[in-house]
Amino acid sequence: MRQAGQDRPTTPISGPVTAESIDTLFVALDQLYGRHWRHRAKEAGWGSEIEGQFVPFDADGEWLQALQHLTEAHIRSGLLALDEQAERAVAEARTAWPPDSPMMFAKACRVRPETLGWPTREEAWRLIEQNAFTGAPVEHEAVLAAMTTVDKDAFRVATYAELEQHRRLFLKSYEGVVNRAIAGQPIRTRAALESRENVSRAELAMRASEEKAAKLAAEQRGPGGIAGLRAALNH
Repeated sequence: MRQAGQDRPTTPISGPVTAESIDTLFVALDQLYGRHWRHRAKEAGWGSEIEGQFVPFDADGEWLQALQHLTEAHIRSGLLALDEQAERAVAEARTAWPPDSPMMFAKACRVRPETLGWPTREEAWRLIEQNAFTGAPVEHEAVLAAMTTVDKDAFRVATYAELEQHRRLFLKSYEGVVNRAIAGQPIRTRAALESRENVSRAELAMRASEEKAAKLAAEQRGPGGIAGLRAALNH
């Protein structure tokens, strides 16, 4: 179902990083990396001895200072990326190592649409494919906002290599939509809004033309149309 009002300027849809965000991040890193994280944190001074046991936390505010320009969606996205890296390491019989600085963690924090409750990149692309090939409507406003980069006529006759180009263009556009939402900006650019307005006008013109043709056909079938003239001639 379309989410009303997403074209209008809004406040950022993900809150800024706070001290509580960093506390939650440290707990998540501890759960993901266990003793490797605790050892890294102890070496770096991110924590303190409490009742004979080292407890990681942002003791001097280094992590908060380094990540305060991000949002909680960035943090969630970074954790998802690290979790995937850890899964690959386990599958390849390697050790998954935690980030050795907040800036290294920040590099993993490219915002993912699913952290905003939106379709993932691949889910959004499947919606585009279904729309192009089966006519299934795209109902999510964020996907619609990114959809203006897709030439559906060219899409339907594209080669596999050309489809990959279409995919890359769409995903780049979708990433732009995500970033605008994070910044509290309208998710549609002015060009996208104008494009959608032009499409709507074209749809209305086509609909009017179809209705006019249907009305003319009905008149021709009616008593006063061609059928009526033929009946009069037969008599």
